[in-house]
Amino acid sequence: MTDPIERSTRKNADGSVAHTVSMRLGPDTQTRPVRDDVVTLLDHGLGRFGEVMHAMDPSRIMSFASGGPPVWSVGIVEVGGDTPYTLLVTYGFSHILSPEPFREGLSHEYSLAVPKGTPISPWADAFLRHQCRYVLTQRADIRVNDCVPLRGVPMTRVPFQPEHHAMMPDSTLVGIVAAADPVLPRVSTPHGDIEVRRLIGIDQAELDRVETWDVAGFVEELRCINPLLLSPITRSSAMDYPPFAEKVNARAAREGSSMDGALFDFSWRPSGGGVTIALPHGRAARRLENGIRGRVGFGRRLVAVSQHSPPIVFDPAATGTRATQRELVIGGDTTSPHVAAILTALDAGHGEVGLG
Repeated sequence: MTDPIERSTRKNADGSVAHTVSMRLGPDTQTRPVRDDVVTLLDHGLGRFGEVMHAMDPSRIMSFASGGPPVWSVGIVEVGGDTPYTLLVTYGFSHILSPEPFREGLSHEYSLAVPKGTPISPWADAFLRHQCRYVLTQRADIRVNDCVPLRGVPMTRVPFQPEHHAMMPDSTLVGIVAAADPVLPRVSTPHGDIEVRRLIGIDQAELDRVETWDVAGFVEELRCINPLLLSPITRSSAMDYPPFAEKVNARAAREGSSMDGALFDFSWRPSGGGVTIALPHGRAARRLENGIRGRVGFGRRLVAVSQHSPPIVFDPAATGTRATQRELVIGGDTTSPHVAAILTALDAGHGEVGLG
């Protein structure tokens, strides 16, 4: 396939060298529509915090359907004040800015903020583009109060192939939650309002708590210690800060979990007339216990997904245990024999539990 990107070099009169990058478009290539008035308004909204710079892909004039990038640009601004930081916002994920038919109904852009001095090249704008590409290809939107686990991969490395990971900054953040942007939540345009959704990096301990409690509640408490919703790429866990952890855990125990399904570390197999469940240890055991108590303990159904076997469905409305090739259903509340046996084994640190 011919490379559509053309690069040329020329020498200026003063002896300096100028490099030019342009696109050579084929007859079937669709160009990306961009509303200049929306770009201007988004620039104005972001420009209230400082000078706006744009990280642009040379192929940005190509429609995403023709192989172009998922967004037209990522705006970057250095924000001053008592807590200086770098704010990045996508331009052109929304149908409002880039009115392509397949973006119909998308009226939001995404943002990310990191403390000043954090290296952002090349990972930060690539991370936003990566998430936008995921949404467009999978049609799985990242909404406010959604949680996206990154399967243990640091957010600084997610956009890149494994062979490039060592060249990227390290990070303790292996998941994201979404909230309304705290400084630029909405931009009004003649074509409709653009909602800006902030993506916030969280570490594994925070992810464990979010996925066994509630994103909105977690973000509400996070704002108390991080009002700008920054994502320092290497930091201590908020769950290691006793005042924060105590408030979050108390609310989780009081309110129960809103997360009806999550990935847990376990496996199960038929055994005699029943089943045997291999249980996790340490942090993973507490995660599973919190998940069961936060759902089943409040009369709510939990789908516990595993990478090693079909899911376990904890259903308080059901009775007994039923195993099929597709799932293991365990009925009853936390006092029922089988659910209680699992909780007791997790609390005792046992490696497995048999259910007759």
